[in-house]
Amino acid sequence: MFAFRPSLPGLPGPDELRVLVRKVDTARHHGVPNGCVLELDLQAVPPETAGGFDPVAFVMGNSRPMVLRDAVAAIHRAADDKRVAGLIARVQLAAAAAGPVQELRDAIVAFSAVKPSIAWAETYPGTMSYYLASAFREVWMQPSGTVGLVGFATSPMFLRDAFDKAGIEAQFVARGEYKSAANMFTQDRYTEPHREADGRLIESLHAQVLAAIAESRDVDADELDTLVDRAPLLRDDALAAKLVDRIGFRDEAYARVSELIGGTPEADGKDAPPRLFLTRYAKATAGHTLPEVPPLPGVKHKPTIAVVTMAGPIVSGRGGPSAFPPGPSSVGGDTIAAALREAAADDDVAAVVLRVDSPGGAVTGSETIWREVVRLREAGTPVVASMGAVAASGGYYVSMAADHIVANAGTITGSIGVVTGKLVTKGLKERLGVGSDSVRTNENADAWSANQPFTEAQHAHVVAEADLFYTDFVERVAEGRNLSVEAVEQVARGRIWTGADALEHGLVDELGGLRTAIRRAKVLAGLDPDATAKVVNYPGSSLLDHVRPKASSQPAAASLPEAVAAVLGRSLVGALGQAERSLTGVSALWLGDYRF
Repeated sequence: MFAFRPSLPGLPGPDELRVLVRKVDTARHHGVPNGCVLELDLQAVPPETAGGFDPVAFVMGNSRPMVLRDAVAAIHRAADDKRVAGLIARVQLAAAAAGPVQELRDAIVAFSAVKPSIAWAETYPGTMSYYLASAFREVWMQPSGTVGLVGFATSPMFLRDAFDKAGIEAQFVARGEYKSAANMFTQDRYTEPHREADGRLIESLHAQVLAAIAESRDVDADELDTLVDRAPLLRDDALAAKLVDRIGFRDEAYARVSELIGGTPEADGKDAPPRLFLTRYAKATAGHTLPEVPPLPGVKHKPTIAVVTMAGPIVSGRGGPSAFPPGPSSVGGDTIAAALREAAADDDVAAVVLRVDSPGGAVTGSETIWREVVRLREAGTPVVASMGAVAASGGYYVSMAADHIVANAGTITGSIGVVTGKLVTKGLKERLGVGSDSVRTNENADAWSANQPFTEAQHAHVVAEADLFYTDFVERVAEGRNLSVEAVEQVARGRIWTGADALEHGLVDELGGLRTAIRRAKVLAGLDPDATAKVVNYPGSSLLDHVRPKASSQPAAASLPEAVAAVLGRSLVGALGQAERSLTGVSALWLGDYRF
């Protein structure tokens, strides 16, 4: 026997009708299906920035990757969004810095407190991978997987003996016995200060990770530490230790999340709840709108928090992507300084958050940015530094003058010290039969040449320069942090700290991520921390920024009103300023505004 259900020609069948109803429902809910499950692929942590404008990607229609702040903001929004029923994520990080993982994990903890969430993986390859997975309500793993909760270790490389054999001489001057950046070239093993700093760093990270996992998984921290000595753990041990809830495959995990939200326990069936990638959800709910109609003169816009992001090593000049050899983008002192001036010139900007993800770099570029932070504060605009994965050396230099410093517990920061020098390759060239010679007009014209060592006088000058830079660094930290020079000296000397340890030593004010920093910026600006504020990213990297050359170095937000005021008088300045800021709002669409 069989059932016969007649249908009229041209009319949709039950399956087509179900799909149509879902599309209508999605459209009615502004691109987010009602009762949907968000999906997230965490085989890598979202990057701090999406990079500059890529013309090839623009032509090919490729979208930029979702950045960390957008992912974090979207997860927090989803926790309060009645259209979102749950979250499922593949969590399989090969390696990751602690700071960004902590920001992402805090968002997932907040979501899991109110809605079902599942982490699944073929295997958890390392400590940070499982640390992130433990934030979900349920942790799943395939049968052949392992929980790689093995703890932390450092294994730096030392090249001194290899350089000796190759005929390369490393000539470096460091101020601060913990300043270890050049140890790779000058040592054959750990120095005691280097070992002490690295040892304390991983001890602090280890304690943070174990405490968080113990709380999330409701296990004893001491017993967990014993398990870590036996890791990586196979499935039976992981289950017995309550580190994994279920052994199963992807389809079973998806069926489970459907069951948890009250739906039919199917992974990909026609009755499964609608699913939406977090990237799509983030775009659908980011609040991108066309600029509002300019208000009447004297009526203020919604307050704005400017987030100026610097990610990468610091250099003098404009910085940008490394063309040859390919490498990470550098942070140009000129570029960040100009972004800070532009934010300062906008009357709607109530406060500035300087987001720092940098291991340091050029003293001159760092000092250029530091000066603009000082000028912002002197002008009455609050500045909050928000530290990401790392804000050390020059990364701390640019942060130290802020009104308030926020770091993740696992942020690598400090390294208040100086290192400078060069590699002399004359011996290597001679062994290879490569000749070198020089002609100069003055004694020090070729002081930084790789063809010969420093003379005694040149070396003395390098030492004096390092002393000057270090003294300035320590004194400016003392001034910015309201500490004595002696107190700063105790925690400086080139030593790195985790954010948690830096808090104890007075180098940072508060633990948290970018969201915490933005809330603090609102408070410093006299706003309610929960007040809605527009958040705008600087510097811009859109198509508009590339095709529209700047007329001068003067900030755009200030140039038009001041120019007109010279001719027409100050009476029209207010109205023109409001109009130009509305035009600036158009370009802000290219900058990727978002709201918290």
